[in-house]
Amino acid sequence: MELIEGGAPTWRKHDFYMRLALVVETGARCLGSRVGAAVVRGDRVLGTGYNGTPSGFPNCTPAERGCHRCALRYDEPNADLTGRLYDICLCVHAEQNALATAARFGVAAEGGTLYTTVQPCFNCLKEVMQVGLRAVVFLRPWTARHPDYGWVEGEYRRLVAHYRERGNLFARLATDQPLEPVEVELGRPS
Repeated sequence: MELIEGGAPTWRKHDFYMRLALVVETGARCLGSRVGAAVVRGDRVLGTGYNGTPSGFPNCTPAERGCHRCALRYDEPNADLTGRLYDICLCVHAEQNALATAARFGVAAEGGTLYTTVQPCFNCLKEVMQVGLRAVVFLRPWTARHPDYGWVEGEYRRLVAHYRERGNLFARLATDQPLEPVEVELGRPS
């Protein structure tokens, strides 16, 4: 796994945009995990997003119970849902939301960089490749944990290798200390 070290010439720039992704992450209301993302090209933010239910749909909170899978996490805390029941999960991933935000405003993301607080999952990586992003920088690693699909990790490695072979950056941002998200209360997007 490629690592962008603190002494690298581009580290400060990557750190700046990762901190933006961490602020965006605070908008996530998922009971499972919280992720934030920003798509940047030429030092311009093209779109941001956090994981959550589709716009206007109830959130994944104990009160709103928007996603049945997230509600199961709350109702049955000991249930092992890691890698399971994605087919009933209503949440849109942060990376998808960041790309959709750019598209909604007519901004092409091709050639941009995705900054995401968690390494893109299998499907998000395929979308990154299809959109034509030139770089992915993430903070925390993602591991394919679906119990029935051990081959997913191998296929994921193949996708990453293919992406890199085409001259694209796919790397984790090294940090001296964990970057804590800035907690802000966001209104409901309209």
